Order: sequence, then structure tokens, then C-alpha cells
Amino acid sequence: MPKIKNGNAPRPTQTNKYDAHHSVLQNAYGAFADLRRELADSKAAVAERTELLTMFAHCTDSQRAWLLLEDYFEKLTLARRDFAGHDWWPRLLGVQGKARLEETALLFLRAGRPLPTELAGYANLSRLAEIQQAEAEQQRLRDLEHWLLPPTPAHLDAPRAHLRVVARLVPLAEQPSLHHLALDFTLFRPRTGEKPRTLAELIELTARAVHEEELFPAADWGFVQWLAEQYGKGPAPEPPLLLGGLELLQWLARWGHRPRLEWHGQPDHVMFRGELAELVPHLENGDGELTFTQRLRLPSGEEHPLSAVRFLAGHPPLVAVRPAIYLVRNPPQPALLGALAREPGVPVRKLSHRLLTHLRKIGSRNGSAWENLCVAHSARPQFVFELAEETVRLRLLATSERDKSRWQWTGYEWQRTEP
Repeated sequence: MPKIKNGNAPRPTQTNKYDAHHSVLQNAYGAFADLRRELADSKAAVAERTELLTMFAHCTDSQRAWLLLEDYFEKLTLARRDFAGHDWWPRLLGVQGKARLEETALLFLRAGRPLPTELAGYANLSRLAEIQQAEAEQQRLRDLEHWLLPPTPAHLDAPRAHLRVVARLVPLAEQPSLHHLALDFTLFRPRTGEKPRTLAELIELTARAVHEEELFPAADWGFVQWLAEQYGKGPAPEPPLLLGGLELLQWLARWGHRPRLEWHGQPDHVMFRGELAELVPHLENGDGELTFTQRLRLPSGEEHPLSAVRFLAGHPPLVAVRPAIYLVRNPPQPALLGALAREPGVPVRKLSHRLLTHLRKIGSRNGSAWENLCVAHSARPQFVFELAEETVRLRLLATSERDKSRWQWTGYEWQRTEP
């Protein structure tokens, strides 16, 4: 018994003959593709398809119109399933005559397919632009609603799988004062318990059956989908996942404001609010002498010694003061930062007069200890012009009001000339 073609059998997954033919014309002839297409099409084929379109345009019976359209598609080696969506057929039935042919031409244009010769005269490009603009507006509204009001997944049962992301600080081998944030993933299932999982195994969950999503809470599944978007295009990094610099900042901006990343061995979560911390100078009374150090000042005003915080590698600079992570406003070079972390204190007696003067200026408002860094002389400046042969020299002098001593500016610092 011969097989009856009903139009519903699965089509082979290969390039459509109609699309392939027109793609070859477009690539070979470029701007002259439309002209070449008209010349290559036989007059008999165009006349046969035009007759089908004429009958389809004036047909009032929906079933007969459907069969006529299928015959027309078959002449072009197409089928109705080649045109996405289900709303185009009611639009074709709603009009007749020339308007129906214009809707058919719009169907080809919206599907991104070249227009056949017999439909080229019915293309309404201005209406196509209006339809595309309206669709873009509707899509924007749908995206806005999805962003502000995410759809709630329909779980048949309570979620039975849970995902944990554990964070720990790992020092760099070449610079132990800098750290990476290492992430380990553990997946809990009732049948297997809690087991570690790699990043590649988590991404693989998104390619499985749909029922896999129903096993997870919405927050966990959204995190898995985000991982697939970020790392699914290339080979996944080997565990543990080491984060630093811009990549770490991207993670913190996305997940640092919610309880997603857990600190290893602590009940707290990694928190990031986009706040800035800064390094400020500090004086300490060491073993019998004054010592100059640096401290990290948080936005709340609280200060921590450098030995109590952990700086993260990469740019922009970040620092971890558990449980939070902050951006650093004025970090030194990594080599200097490592030296300060190893030996935070520097005796004041080893600092230059220029640096002591600067520290006294910026720290005088923080206590009397900064006043003891150096003795400040108030003086009135005096400009002295000297003529040596044909050269006029300018010297800047000052007489101290404290002890009447004389000082001269050398271009780098003040130098005492007379007691």
C-alpha cells in the first residue's frame, strides 16, 4: 500500500532546499541575487505558482485555502512548519484578495526567507517595520515583567536537591600576601547524600531532562543556569574554581548581596555591598620607639591591622574582612603590599624628613602622637636675588620664629644653614 503524505511526518534535519538555493545565490551574486533569482526561475513555474496564489487569495473555505497554501509551499520545497509561530494562519484567513497576498509576503519576510518572484510585488516593507517595532516593544515589556516578577516554577513536590557553594581564601604561591577566592561546590540528593561536584558537572545539569529543574529550589536552579551562561561555551576550569580581579568582582556583584557563597568553616556568608575601604597611616609605640604602620579603615570607621585582613589578587583591588569583602581605594603595589603584610611596622627614625613632614600634616588631627614626629617651625619666607657676573640667582630663605634659626630651600627640602 503506498504511503500517504499528510504533511505531519518529521522532516530530515538538513538544510532546506529552498533556503540552500537562495543562500547560494546570495553568496555568489550579492546585490544581484534578486535579479539572478528572477532570471533563473522558469516562466512556467512562476505561472503555476501565481495561479495557486490567485486561487488562495480569493478562497473563502478555510480547509481548501489550507490545502492551496500547502500546494504552494510544496512547489517551493517548503512546508508550514518552516514558518515559526501559530498566529500567522488566522491573519491570512482574516483577509482576502490582495490583502491576503500581502500577508503571505509578510510571512516570508518575517521568517527571513527570500521572496518568490510572484510575491515580490506584494511586499509591504513599511508595515513589516511597524510589526517588528511592535514585537520589539512587546518583548521589552515581557523582559521587564520577567525581571521584576520572575515566574515561580511549578514544583509537583518539595525540592529534594540542594546546592552549596563554599568559599575559602587560598594564598598565591609566588606572593603569599595575596589570595584567590576558591569555590567548592557540593550537591545534596536524598539518595546519594552530599557529594562534591565540579563546575562541568553542574553545567551538565542544564542539558538533562526538564524534570531535573523540578528537584531544585528556584534560587539554586537560577544559580546553575547562570553558571551555564558564564562557563558553558568553553572548557570548564578544574576544581577548585579560583576567582580574582574582574571575575571575582562579577561574582560578588551578582551573588554577594544574598546568602549564596558560604565561608568555609564559618556560619557566615560572603557579603559584598560595593563599599570602599582605605589604607590609613597609624603610629604605634613599639619596643621603646615610635613605629609607623598602616591600617585598613572600613566605611563604618572601624580600623583593622593588616595582619587581620586578606588582600585578594587582581584588579580592581579587593580585601576580605570576614564576612565581608570591600573594594580598596588606595592600594600600594603588590610587592610593597606583601612587604607590609610581612613586616607592617617601620621605625619612625628611618623615615625621611620629607615623609615625616607629610605624615605630620595629614595626621595632626588624629592625636598628639603625630605632633611628635618632627618639630615645626613657623617662619616668614624671604626671597633673595643674587647677581653673579651675568647670572641672577633666586634663593628662598626663612628665619624661624621658634629659635631664630636660618633655613634655605634646596628645591627638595628645607636645609638648616645657621643655628
